[in-house]
Amino acid sequence: MTTSLPRPVMLAAVGAVLFIGLFMFTRSRSNSSSSSSTPAATTQAPTPATSASGQSDSGAAAAPSANPASPADPGAAATADSKTSGKGLPVAVGRALNAKKVVVLLFWNRRAVDDRSVHNAVNGLSRHGGKVAVFDDRVGNLSQYTRITATAQVTQTPSLVIVDRRGGAQVQTGYLDRATIQQFVDTALGR
Repeated sequence: MTTSLPRPVMLAAVGAVLFIGLFMFTRSRSNSSSSSSTPAATTQAPTPATSASGQSDSGAAAAPSANPASPADPGAAATADSKTSGKGLPVAVGRALNAKKVVVLLFWNRRAVDDRSVHNAVNGLSRHGGKVAVFDDRVGNLSQYTRITATAQVTQTPSLVIVDRRGGAQVQTGYLDRATIQQFVDTALGR
């Protein structure tokens, strides 16, 4: 005599197997992609800096390029004319990192009230005479920042990523006022 399991128990067992399989699949893919990532401080970007929102960053435009790529590299000319370097960062952000600036990067949603408040606070930050570069972008463009987000997990908006001069990144999420953000930036400048 054979007995069959009740239908809800069978569905729960199948669901558990699928969940474990999906977890193992995504875990193996994230481990392989993070092991091949490079620290954010070694970025190469040869073009003038503008923020991801299209505004010019006055401090980054005056900095000389620290691009060690040789002229024999055929990919160097192609990346010079594009908005993204093709190496996991937009060109302007890469240039600011190469210049050893503190990079403040805000991922935000224009429709959210807290996000707009944080955006206004970030725009009001002191640039410390060009030592701080400020950028903002939509969370939909997160895939363009893989060299930073490989070590700094961005999971919600608003997310503020602050990269110090040595390439160490920290993420602050949720509402932050200008004074608090400025304190994080000042701390990053001291490192």
